[in-house]
Amino acid sequence: MAGSPGRRLGMWRLAALAASLAAGCALLQVAAHDRASVLVPAAVQASGYAVSDDGAVTYRQGGLEVIVEPMSDAALNRLFPHESSLGEYSINPYTFGNYVDPEVGYVRNRFTVFRVTVRNDEYAKVELDPLRAVLTTDRRGELLTAYGILAGAAPRTFEGYYRARRGPSGNEYYRFNMRMGIVRSNNYGVGKKVFKGERYGGFVVFDPLDEAVRRVRLTLRDFVVKFSAFDVPLETVDLVFGFERRLVDGVQALASAAPPPARTLARLRAPSVVTGNATGDLSRDQGTLDERIGTHLAALNECFAAEYLAGRAAEGAVDVRFAIDAEGAVSGAELLRSQVVSEAVGRCLLDQVRQWTFGATDIPVALLVDDPQADADAYTVSVTVHLEFVDMQAP
Repeated sequence: MAGSPGRRLGMWRLAALAASLAAGCALLQVAAHDRASVLVPAAVQASGYAVSDDGAVTYRQGGLEVIVEPMSDAALNRLFPHESSLGEYSINPYTFGNYVDPEVGYVRNRFTVFRVTVRNDEYAKVELDPLRAVLTTDRRGELLTAYGILAGAAPRTFEGYYRARRGPSGNEYYRFNMRMGIVRSNNYGVGKKVFKGERYGGFVVFDPLDEAVRRVRLTLRDFVVKFSAFDVPLETVDLVFGFERRLVDGVQALASAAPPPARTLARLRAPSVVTGNATGDLSRDQGTLDERIGTHLAALNECFAAEYLAGRAAEGAVDVRFAIDAEGAVSGAELLRSQVVSEAVGRCLLDQVRQWTFGATDIPVALLVDDPQADADAYTVSVTVHLEFVDMQAP
C-alpha cells in the first residue's frame, strides 16, 4: 500500500487486466473431481422419532420437539456465501469453502455438522449440553466428541483448531477472528435453558468422518427435562438419532463447481467507536454493534470490488460515522475519511449504511434518558466504523 494513489491506480489497472486473463484461463480447465459427503436419516428410527422430507429427524414427547438436521458443506456454504467464496482464504469456519485441494482434486470436508433445534411447549424449562453430545460411527470403537468454542472448554475446540493453523500475518489474524465470531454466533450455546414457549437452536460439530464410515448415530446425552427448585437436574434422557452416509462422486466443469474466489475483502481494521450509549445497554455495546456490522461487510465489499478491478479505486482505509436511534434505525451517515480514491465507492458505502438496522434498544427509552415521556429520538447513539479494503491476492 506504499506509494502515491496515482501510482497505485496504474498498478491496479494492470492487476485488473491480469485478473481478467486469469479468469479466462480458468475456463480452459475442463474438469475437476467433484465429491460430496452427505448424511441422510436412517430408514429405521426408534419409537418417538420421525423423519421429515427435508432430511431432518425429530424427537417428539408431548409438546417437546428436538430436531436434528445434518448440514452438508453445500448447505453451510449457502449460509455464508461470501465467507465461502474466497478460495484458499475462505473464512467459513465449518467448511473449506470453494477451495479445491490440489492433492486430491476436490473440496475436502472440514467437519461433520448438525443443526439442533429445541422447541419446548411441554416443560417449565429444558437444557441440552452440546458438549455432552457424541457421534458413534460404524467403525469399531470409534466415538467422536463435540467441539467446544474456546480453548479449554472441551478436548477439541474451534479456538485450538484455528490457532494451530493461524499464520503470523495480519490477514491470518483477521481470518481467525472472523471465523471465531461466526462460531460464537452459530454454535449451540452451553448453559442455554429453553423455557416453555421458546425455541432455540445452533450447530453441534464433530471431526470429519473417515472414508470407510457409512453409518453414524448422534446421541444427545443427559438432555434435562426437569429441574428442582434449586435448578438441579432431576430427570434426563438420552436422545439418539440415526443417519446413513452417502459419498457422491462425479466430474463437473471447474467453472461451475463454485464461484471464483473473491479478489477483494472489506474488514474492520479496528473496533468501532461508540458514544452516547447508556451504561448497561448491551444492545449498543461496541462488541454487539461490530458483530452486526460484520454481517454487512460482504455488501460493502461489492461497493469496492467493481471499482477496484476497473482500476478506479485503491486499497485503503475508510471511516464512516452514523447515528442509531432507540428503534435501531440509522441516520446521519457521513464519510469522515477515505483512502480508496473513488467517490463512487464512498457514495455506495453510505447508501448501504443508511439501510442498516440494529434492532430496538434493550432498555426502555424512558429509563435511559430519565424522562417518562421520552420517545425513540431522545436516545441516539453515534458510531464511527473503521473499515479497510484490501486485495486478498496481493503479496
